[in-house]
Amino acid sequence: MKYSNQTNRIFGKDWLQYHPYDKNTLVDSYYIELCNKVLKIVRQSEIVDYFDYEKKEKNLACILVSYFEDVISETRLFSTFTRLHEEMYGKLLPFYEISDDDEYYNDEINLHDLYFLVWYTVSVVHESFFFDPYFVYDHQSVNDAIAKIYDLFDSEFEKAPQNEKMRDFLQLSANSDILTVNKKLSFIAYDSFLWKIVFDKFFDEVLNDYKNNDSVVSEELEMNIYDQQVSFLFNYCSPLLAMRANEYYAEVLGKEHSEYQFIKNISKKITGCFLLCKIENDGYLIEHLTSKKQIWLSKEYSSFDNKELVENFTILALSLVQWKNDIWLCQGECFINDIENMKGGDFSERLFEDENKKLQKTVAMEKVFAEFTNGNYFLYLRGHSELEDFNIKSFRLYQKDLTPEITDAELDEKYNEIKNNDFPFDNDEALAVFLNSNSELEVIREGIVSCISDKNNPFYDADKKLDLRNLITINTLRKEFVNYLIENNLINVTIENSNNTKLFNVIMDNLDFLLRFNRRSLYFSKQELTNVDDKNKN
Repeated sequence: MKYSNQTNRIFGKDWLQYHPYDKNTLVDSYYIELCNKVLKIVRQSEIVDYFDYEKKEKNLACILVSYFEDVISETRLFSTFTRLHEEMYGKLLPFYEISDDDEYYNDEINLHDLYFLVWYTVSVVHESFFFDPYFVYDHQSVNDAIAKIYDLFDSEFEKAPQNEKMRDFLQLSANSDILTVNKKLSFIAYDSFLWKIVFDKFFDEVLNDYKNNDSVVSEELEMNIYDQQVSFLFNYCSPLLAMRANEYYAEVLGKEHSEYQFIKNISKKITGCFLLCKIENDGYLIEHLTSKKQIWLSKEYSSFDNKELVENFTILALSLVQWKNDIWLCQGECFINDIENMKGGDFSERLFEDENKKLQKTVAMEKVFAEFTNGNYFLYLRGHSELEDFNIKSFRLYQKDLTPEITDAELDEKYNEIKNNDFPFDNDEALAVFLNSNSELEVIREGIVSCISDKNNPFYDADKKLDLRNLITINTLRKEFVNYLIENNLINVTIENSNNTKLFNVIMDNLDFLLRFNRRSLYFSKQELTNVDDKNKN
């Protein structure tokens, strides 16, 4: 939500070129005043202990008030989340059991919604820390503060003004143009109350130096910043259910909306090298260098700065998003080269890799791994020397399976191109390689390996246990790995330094939601070799 200068634009720089709010309107003024009342309540409770400076306290106040405005204005940003959560998990909210006595109403404010939003805000701010969702019950001042905020909202419910401008803005007409759709998606990703705190944190971490530098920056840096923003818009998943902005907006519109499937199916941003094959009035026929796949690039939203383009000669390094009717748009960075000056080959070699080829690689990987493990999902190794030896042998067997005619010299050349001598662990460290068919092989470090109660694990220590909260919050651990351990009862876990006997069951009952929350885009595994750095190994 946007507020006037009274709150100093608490969500940071305004990266939007458009937003559905007018400053100093009666609606805006009302919610600014309400935000200040909520902020006062927040500051009088122990909630502030979880925010390291004033801006984050204001974030929480604004999120709670924006939730209230969302309910009043019937914009369905929060109720979309509860509906989807119920469809996925059979209950409206994670953690909190809502009984008939609680009288939960989808079209009104609810106390449990406020509990959840406090948990959500703190959890986004402190990603590596598992915030107990029952904190609100265990700390009287927090419980009292949320009760006061609920009572305040309840007393204002009948007189609070609807934000009709925002409600109208979130609507979408059939066959809307690209610019209109982009504005809606940008609002969801950058400025809606469930996403804005995530976007703000993203830019704090990735582009902190730029945000704090008011000097003139280079054109190249400006383009990089723009590309990062576009990547967030099309590729980044929200902690809530690991959904991208277009997927969430599609659900806000609803399945009955004529544009639902189009919005939901907008692709991620991809980056690749393409040969310009043909120039037409309305677009370009381009061909991916490696796969030879041809796609149609619309001239709308595409600008090559009056550069000379030559058919079958110009090479375009583009960031693209697939729209509808097999039309692609330029979204993000763009570089122009030509065939004669093209060096280093195609960095996007696997961009349009055939699904059958991917399956063939997966089968080959599983076959090779089975030769080392007799069909088990884990291989245990000591230090980087043994891991490097495994990498060399498995790589050669894998490549031979895919390409039987490959020579030893070619194998050596291929391996030298990909080998990594910079191992992030000691040579005497206990390691486990896990077979993940969705993301190839994962290397797990000692702090977790010693807690895996696999009969084949020579490093297992029955006296060691892993804090279940760490298993959730170490987001480099893929969901397949975590689920395999838990489903097969292969991990010794505990809840350290916690008097809440319910917490273990709460985590287990909401495991998939928490895996989505902490992994986001990584929840949907992609094929790549992952070296997992266990930050808590000691």
